[in-house]
Amino acid sequence: MRRKKKRKVVLSSVLIVIFGLVVLAFIVGLYLFKIRNMNVIGNRTVPKEEIIELSGVHIGDNYLLLNEQRMKEQLEKNRYLEYITSQFDYSGTLTIRLNERHGMGILQRNGYHYVIDDRGMVLENTGMAYPENIHCPIVNGLNLPDSAMILAGEIVGVKDREQLVALSKVLRALEATNMMGRTASVEISNLENIYIMTTERARVVLGEAENLRLKLIVAREILHQRQDQENLTGASIDISNGREAHYIPAVLPTPTATPSPTPTIEPTPKPR
Repeated sequence: MRRKKKRKVVLSSVLIVIFGLVVLAFIVGLYLFKIRNMNVIGNRTVPKEEIIELSGVHIGDNYLLLNEQRMKEQLEKNRYLEYITSQFDYSGTLTIRLNERHGMGILQRNGYHYVIDDRGMVLENTGMAYPENIHCPIVNGLNLPDSAMILAGEIVGVKDREQLVALSKVLRALEATNMMGRTASVEISNLENIYIMTTERARVVLGEAENLRLKLIVAREILHQRQDQENLTGASIDISNGREAHYIPAVLPTPTATPSPTPTIEPTPKPR
């Protein structure tokens, strides 16, 4: 009997200790993983306060109880925000990392204007009004199904996904070389002969979507050199081979006529 009683006492003591450790761990967890501060990395135009409010997370919440998938869904209700990850450090700071999408191209379809990012996601439908506050090129030549609907928050549906891949490369290269604001349109219908039209209405032939940054840097320098010398409207720069640029002015110079002596025709001798 005494042994059984002693075992019960020991078991009760062990359970009490375990329960105490669990409670202690819970209290420590509440303290150590309490969110005391919030930070945002990756935003450019959307204010930090707006992003924090949209996330649904508040100061005082516990990081261990945070539903990351729900936070992602809350943040991406704003189509200009793309959630990447979150981090929590020893000081109690929750850092939200995201990518802020921005308009890099304009699609025109059935009289409507759609603002897209560099991956083809539709950010805005501005209706029949051209989006004057967005300085990016019109995208021509995307092969869209006749029945395709263009919806905000979704990737543009195309018949050939390679077109979107090439378009993404072109738009990113334009931004990286500071040529975005100087580009009026991008023609993507032929992936072997991609070209852009500048705001001066000069045509820059890029060829395939390879080595685009180098091609655009070369084209940019040629445009810079020529813009003070002549009207660039109608001119063409072919940098498709990625090594040499060929500049063709809008009006080819007229060759100067060189006077030539008039040949003397000898009289035909009379027959004897």
